Amino acid sequence: MHPARCFTPRVVLPIGLLLAVLAPSPAANAAGFATARFGGEHGNPITNNATAIYYNPAGIAEAEGFHIFLDGSLAFRSATYDHGQASSDTPEPDGAIGANHGKATLFNVIGAPMVGGTAKFGSFALGAGFFVPIGGTSVWDKDDDFANNPKFPGPIDGEQRWYSIEGTIRSLYFTLAAAYEFKKIGLSVGVAANLIDSEIHTIRARNADGSDNVKSEGRSLIDVKGINWGFGVGAMFQAIPKKLWVGASYQSRPNVAGGMHMDGTLTNFFAAKDETKVSVNQDLPDIYRLGGRFRPMDTLELRLFGDFTRWSAFESQCLAPEDKPCKVNAQGAAIDEKSKPIQNLPRNWQDTVGVRGGASYWFVPKVEGFFGLGFDSNAIPDESLDPALTDFNKISVGGGARVELIKQLHAAASWTEIFYLSRDTNGKSKNAGYVTPSNGPDAGGKYTQLVGVLNVNLEASF
Repeated sequence: MHPARCFTPRVVLPIGLLLAVLAPSPAANAAGFATARFGGEHGNPITNNATAIYYNPAGIAEAEGFHIFLDGSLAFRSATYDHGQASSDTPEPDGAIGANHGKATLFNVIGAPMVGGTAKFGSFALGAGFFVPIGGTSVWDKDDDFANNPKFPGPIDGEQRWYSIEGTIRSLYFTLAAAYEFKKIGLSVGVAANLIDSEIHTIRARNADGSDNVKSEGRSLIDVKGINWGFGVGAMFQAIPKKLWVGASYQSRPNVAGGMHMDGTLTNFFAAKDETKVSVNQDLPDIYRLGGRFRPMDTLELRLFGDFTRWSAFESQCLAPEDKPCKVNAQGAAIDEKSKPIQNLPRNWQDTVGVRGGASYWFVPKVEGFFGLGFDSNAIPDESLDPALTDFNKISVGGGARVELIKQLHAAASWTEIFYLSRDTNGKSKNAGYVTPSNGPDAGGKYTQLVGVLNVNLEASF
């Protein structure tokens, strides 16, 4: 039996999302595969609702009393990948013409929740929350031209299958926060501790030599998990009492400077099934945030905030036998006999910046309308872009309303449309130029994406 036929992938649709072998292709709302959009336009480093536990823990000291915040985001994502044949591609045999070049498509709908609560006692505040700020989803459409093909069953999974068929990557944050308000000087400071539950469950087409040879293609399934930790710190200052707030925060990398480590299994389906205990090593970015909020009048608020995300920390995703070192040189080869990666995915991403402006207007005291416009830069160089991990320069526009349903109970809903500037990387991919175990098929192509995000939340205060 052909190896592509002997494996039926497990489709996973949890709150995290489905992605490619070692990495996501997210419905990104910020740079890279950061997906923190909880709170909508009010999720920022100068907010005082429970999303501040993540964005800026000092903000929880700005809210009096007790608050419970329930939030949900639903992302609608469409994307295409159109690969033109490259000189490094393996020639397609008769009966498989179009198996590795042409247009692949997807349309996914993904949800993510957020729950948080804060309590203030005098000048001291505590908070606890659950977030999904990192992750993405991809389940690519099938290529019907290869349906029921008795000789070449693999290409039904699409032209992008060498990097992504379906999978899950997610990091769940369980966070505790504390803050203190120095009322005489209008300054609040806060700190947060994160327990980070991370998982990767992905499937892709693969050959043992890293090529895109249709005649011998199999499947690789990776399933790894790990517990990491991190922290956040922040400050909020009322430069003009009840008029102007300035906030700044820092969110550490998972495991700070130690890198992320996840253990599990790699299952290969080539000529036969083979299962190996493995570890995945990678490093995700830390984030700096800064913002201001101005109330020129009781019915109007203006906001400006941004972030600097150090995606340059994401140099590679390296898969090795369990608890073995995973180091490669610039060409992608293992650096010594002790370091024998099974597979290494070079990333070499770049730092990003994001900026967003917004405003709120209270038509009546119980009804607030709000609007936002933002830009986020691209984290992925042309030579590293592939269908498993996509990013673009992007512009987002959002708007919605927040209404007091009954006394001390507010509901909000908003829609954000994210416009991605399409990319053409034909002739620029370096993946085929690396040596084993870092090489892979050429990933050059035309990439497009469009995402819409519906956010709803409910806040109760006591």
